[in-house]
Amino acid sequence: MLRRFISQAAATLPQRRRFLISRQCSSSSATSSSQTPAEPSVESPPSEIQSTDDYSSKPSARISVDRSGLNNPPEHSHEPTADSDLVKHLKSIIKFRGGPISVAEYMEEVLINPKAGFYINRDVFGAEGDFITSPEVSQMFGEMVGVWAMCLWEQMGQPNKVNLVELGPGRGTLMADLLRGASKFEKFTNSLHIHMIERRFQPAKLELTILESCLQQAIHNLFEISWPCPQLLLPMNSLTPYPFISFRFRVVLSPQPTPATLYLLKRCKWAQTEELKKLEHVEVCPKAMDLTQSIAKRISSDGGGALIIDYGLDGIVSDSLQAIRKHKFVDMLDDPGSADLSAYVDFPAIRHSAEEISGDVSVYGPITQSQFLGNLGINFRVEALLQNCTEEQAESLRTGYWRLVGDGEAPFWEGPDEQTPIGMGSRYLAMAIVNKKQGTPVPFQ
Repeated sequence: MLRRFISQAAATLPQRRRFLISRQCSSSSATSSSQTPAEPSVESPPSEIQSTDDYSSKPSARISVDRSGLNNPPEHSHEPTADSDLVKHLKSIIKFRGGPISVAEYMEEVLINPKAGFYINRDVFGAEGDFITSPEVSQMFGEMVGVWAMCLWEQMGQPNKVNLVELGPGRGTLMADLLRGASKFEKFTNSLHIHMIERRFQPAKLELTILESCLQQAIHNLFEISWPCPQLLLPMNSLTPYPFISFRFRVVLSPQPTPATLYLLKRCKWAQTEELKKLEHVEVCPKAMDLTQSIAKRISSDGGGALIIDYGLDGIVSDSLQAIRKHKFVDMLDDPGSADLSAYVDFPAIRHSAEEISGDVSVYGPITQSQFLGNLGINFRVEALLQNCTEEQAESLRTGYWRLVGDGEAPFWEGPDEQTPIGMGSRYLAMAIVNKKQGTPVPFQ
């Protein structure tokens, strides 16, 4: 019945349209019946598809169906998969959205997901961790930051009460070294009210005993600090993990500005004309810009200053996202949650964000970490420490010193090549935001 219906329908087609049906010659009906199910054929009586061509066998018509564009989902399986809980979570978000998530959302989930984020359930610092920050390299870094804090405290008139606030303290190594180095200056240390702001770790992980007697509170927000007194803020290595928005310039139509493009327009307004001409890709970090403005507001109202040291650029940032696991660069999509994700800090954006929100603050820098530490006297400090130490301690001091102020591979290294100290002196930059009443801070004169 179906064959007769199709044959009758084909017979009613105009001659021109009927010839869109491909013809096939077959020597016998057995040949016609051997066609595959994917390409079903319908035979028509010879009288209905006759033509002037000389066929030696009974002609037939074939209708081919192209299924290549159809969705072929994988077969459902109840077998357990090798995906981690975080990967399953990311897949569920993408499936629910019906499309991709942004780089910023991916970083947020990978780094600080409450159950499986990179920073949540592991100790990521030091040789046994995934990366080393400047405070972990040598005690001298924290000591030099302490010198900066004391100098600014003196410029403020040596107030009796000061909030010393560290953003992103990790294990508290920087603060411990700072307090130990400044312990002889009792008037300064007695004025300090110490606060730790950590959005990545639980406060219980601040285990250094030197902090137990002086830590006022471990908190998660700058404005939880209610003391109306000058602020000494230390956002060290705390801006690079902030999620950023990645823009690639294409002509698109939007009915109105989106929240993301508002930050992009602001960043482009601050850029130099030469920079904009070459731009095809730019990274903008709204959270870093917002945090900077919160810091500037606090300094404007209460006095004091902030010291920012992080790796970044003195210009627009483009394509800087990187993943690090066990001190090696890895693919950012390889086993999410097992590697740190970070991007360069856009220091001009930090400067303009602070200046935009308040006319009562001044911004200095950036200068290289090498210049910052050198001008504060790290050279004299390392020489003093070398006078009274073992050979093993001396090698550790020299290695740490090079990593803080050197550039590239250490020329004095004689150990294994894979352990060659790499200097971070020019990769890391330092910037200060201070209340204008304090004047120019050390060592930015």
